[in-house]
Amino acid sequence: MSIRNVGLTLAGGGNRAFLQLGILERWWDHLAPRVAAVSTCSAGASMAITFLSGRGRETHAYWLSRRAAVSRNFEWPLLLQGRRPTPHFPIYRDTTMFALADGGFERIRSLPFPVWILMAEIPFNAPVALLIVLGFGAYSLEKQLDNGKLHPGSGRRLGFQPLLLDARSATSPEELTSWVLASSATPPFLPIPLVRGRRVADGGMVDNAPAFAAELDPAVEQTLILLTRWYPPRRVGLRGRRWYLAPSRPVQISRWEYTRPDLVEATLQLGRDEARRCDRQFHDWLS
Repeated sequence: MSIRNVGLTLAGGGNRAFLQLGILERWWDHLAPRVAAVSTCSAGASMAITFLSGRGRETHAYWLSRRAAVSRNFEWPLLLQGRRPTPHFPIYRDTTMFALADGGFERIRSLPFPVWILMAEIPFNAPVALLIVLGFGAYSLEKQLDNGKLHPGSGRRLGFQPLLLDARSATSPEELTSWVLASSATPPFLPIPLVRGRRVADGGMVDNAPAFAAELDPAVEQTLILLTRWYPPRRVGLRGRRWYLAPSRPVQISRWEYTRPDLVEATLQLGRDEARRCDRQFHDWLS
């Protein structure tokens, strides 16, 4: 019998996270019996829930069909009319609910390991819009100044705190969907919600690759972290008990691009190619 001693982390990154699905397609049969805990953030949470629901193929088809009529990612006239200027929220919400239908939610609830979803709790009474701008700005600047730093700490220094919820503890598909969206909450694309009475934003404000959450489980002895953007080679690879796997070249699609399904397919294929490229290292690491 396999020993469950592996942590799996799915980083955020918007559409770039489709890379993770391509990797998991190839490796999951070998990885699944060893997984002790999964930690996710933002789009990584969406990918985890979609994949682990067992409804990935049909959900992907549904998502593409919902995006078919989208011609713009942002419409200024709608903003001036006081309406939502982006199409992302209803599509993201409905796609997650679709993944959890027809037994998907029950499969998540019955998993033999936790699936942690990270959200960033917003400091009490702080001006949300200003903090979001400052948070993402400081996060990006810290990465640039430190040449691809993996775990910037600027969000915590601004007062954002981690809120972790296990997907298996959700009481309904609607509640789990709200957690996935909350983990990605980035105005104007997705609104800032209340989760259990707390205002939360995109979990990337705390840590976009939250390996720490999976490693809270004492059974975890090694952690595979699936990153969604290119990093300098010296930053990634085997680092102690963690393996940071980043794409070997930049991912073409942007985080909130809903008008280019061709780039989504290219990102999935890149994930498959990266898994194939690293097959031998993966099996050696897992043994």
